[in-house]
Amino acid sequence: MTTTTPAPTGTPATGTPAPTGTPATGTPAPAGTPAPVAFTAESPWVRRAARPGRPRLRLLCFPYAGMGASLYRSWPGLLPEDVEVVAVQPPGREDRARDPLPAGGVGPLARACALALRPYTTVPYAVYGHCAGAVLGAETARELVRRGAEPPRLLIAAGHRAPHLPATGRPLHALPDEGFLDGVRALGGIPERLLANAAFMEFLLPLLRADFALWEGYRGDPDAAPLPFPVLPVRGDADTVVTEAEAAAWGERTTAPPRDVVHVPGGHYFVNDMTPEAVAAVVSALETARPLASTDPEEAS
Repeated sequence: MTTTTPAPTGTPATGTPAPTGTPATGTPAPAGTPAPVAFTAESPWVRRAARPGRPRLRLLCFPYAGMGASLYRSWPGLLPEDVEVVAVQPPGREDRARDPLPAGGVGPLARACALALRPYTTVPYAVYGHCAGAVLGAETARELVRRGAEPPRLLIAAGHRAPHLPATGRPLHALPDEGFLDGVRALGGIPERLLANAAFMEFLLPLLRADFALWEGYRGDPDAAPLPFPVLPVRGDADTVVTEAEAAAWGERTTAPPRDVVHVPGGHYFVNDMTPEAVAAVVSALETARPLASTDPEEAS
């Protein structure tokens, strides 16, 4: 079952508290950027850090497998004041731990995300997705366009090979518990203190396994139409999971001219500890996507 939200206004809707979890650590906000803004749960699917008035650009953020919207909790304080952060909370994550994933794979999940996010595309928007979130962001944006939304001005695809390329690593989800957790530990996305908590991992293990099964079973359709928006691949310079060539191949799947891969300090999950260089790379990318002038008719009059 999916949940839609009313079109957002400048004032956040009341809702449940921002999701708990392990937030990404960030850097101090550069001079001139706003203080951090708390996320508000506007639906089961959406956590928004609303800005006063109408944002110049809205950034839809998709977390990697096993992580939820709290991954982006520090971002409103790191990005320019006229960029509004909307983070997606997929089922099976954080405060939605007991919500099942939609049956049928990535397609139904992307459609559910698109239904929840459609009201947030009434202003220019961009998409950031990390690892599996890059694929979900791409498929959700494709579905949004199919449903009549304007295309995103940019997809920032971080830490994932182009989706039409075959997976090269062994699937983890079918391994016994010990081997599965060893594989998750080696990837580095889940904090060690959580992996060492036996009681917590007993609860988390089936959720993680279902999430990994979803994404390890995903095969992009090489005959699918190209994405009708530009894609910027971003890769940690110490990433041992995604190669330079795999990241660059995103340019083969878009109607826009291919973009050079942007390298930032860190490994596969550099988003967990955003360095000043990584923040600057995201801000620079959004500068190229942000409209030069307001698209709000009331401001233009």
